[in-house]
Amino acid sequence: MKRIAIILLTFTFHLSPFTLKAQDLYQIDQKFDHNIKVNHLEIQSGWDARLIQVPEGERTRVMVTTPCAHFFENIDEEPTLLSVKKSGKHDGYYTLLRNQWMPRTTVVEIFTAQPIEDISLEKNARLTIAYFDFDSTDLSITADSGAVLVVDTLLNRGTTGIMLTNATLDLRHVTGGKTNVTAYAHSTVTKGDIQSEYHQSDYERAPKMLGMTIGLGLNISLPVAFSSNQQGSPYNTNHAFEFHILGQINDFPISNHWSWNLNIDASATWMQLDNVVAAQNDQLVLDPSYGATPPRQSLYYWSIGLPVRLKYNPWKYVLLYASLAPTYNFTPRLSSTTFDADNHRHTTHEKVDILNHFNLRASIGVGLGNLHRLEFFIDLLPTFKSSANAPQTRMMGLTYTF
Repeated sequence: MKRIAIILLTFTFHLSPFTLKAQDLYQIDQKFDHNIKVNHLEIQSGWDARLIQVPEGERTRVMVTTPCAHFFENIDEEPTLLSVKKSGKHDGYYTLLRNQWMPRTTVVEIFTAQPIEDISLEKNARLTIAYFDFDSTDLSITADSGAVLVVDTLLNRGTTGIMLTNATLDLRHVTGGKTNVTAYAHSTVTKGDIQSEYHQSDYERAPKMLGMTIGLGLNISLPVAFSSNQQGSPYNTNHAFEFHILGQINDFPISNHWSWNLNIDASATWMQLDNVVAAQNDQLVLDPSYGATPPRQSLYYWSIGLPVRLKYNPWKYVLLYASLAPTYNFTPRLSSTTFDADNHRHTTHEKVDILNHFNLRASIGVGLGNLHRLEFFIDLLPTFKSSANAPQTRMMGLTYTF
């Protein structure tokens, strides 16, 4: 790798005397060796990035120019800014990782001969296509909210499709077959020298997808009594299982790393009872009437919740979150299964109105993207009604969503 320290002289004019100010800039040159054919490029936020084509056969390299001396002076701590990954049998991805350390004036130049076909800009990302000759390909570019795309020189004899969502596009020199621009919300398009068939569609609002991300969750929970010892309680369970169907609405950004969303959580719960019980006046009471073959008993019920989740994304696919879910519990049923002398099974179901129909479930968790989450939860209100004679019992446990 090559490291160069350079001096940039900046001239500042005021109404008072002329001043001269010098600033140290540092350059780090990184090269990448891989056998993957890369046709996707993703630019995450925080950089002033430049894309420059080099002759076929040359290795991809990244030149970083920054006023930050830390990584220049500490060789062992030099960051890897460009991620190279393979997806499927043929596609490879370059990702310029989100800027979390360097000043926003840092410039990152990506020199590559790879046949890029797809470019995406995250929220508030900035990319200048300094020069790229895509020959005859279908090039797709998307720019998210707050992103800035500058096309200085682009040659493409195929079709170039650009979709903007509340983003800024500056087309300076474009030569080729077709250029289609779709601009949603408050996107801005500036056109210069365009020598191609050009079409632009403008829409006042970005498309909203309330069709959600659907996930399935499983959890195991335990009852926790915060008052007296409940060892002889008819509500004793050593575990409870829940099955969840989760629908997640689009995120609403707060800042680069923070966002929130609203979810819908429908769940079915089975609570295996430790003791033999009977239903009596919307309570459970111990039932000693059975002999050596007591029934198998459980409580089961449906719930629906609306979790409001505050999310923190330190990296693109990793999230930390906390949520609060107002939840409605439907009336549970007591299931009792007995066996007769011929070992035939008989099951009865009886309504027992013992649950607090409204509860608040708090949780904290960690996840990968919108799915594959592990969270700890606890009900903030008692699980059972006060009339059920199960004082201050709350459910708490772990949920895994896949």
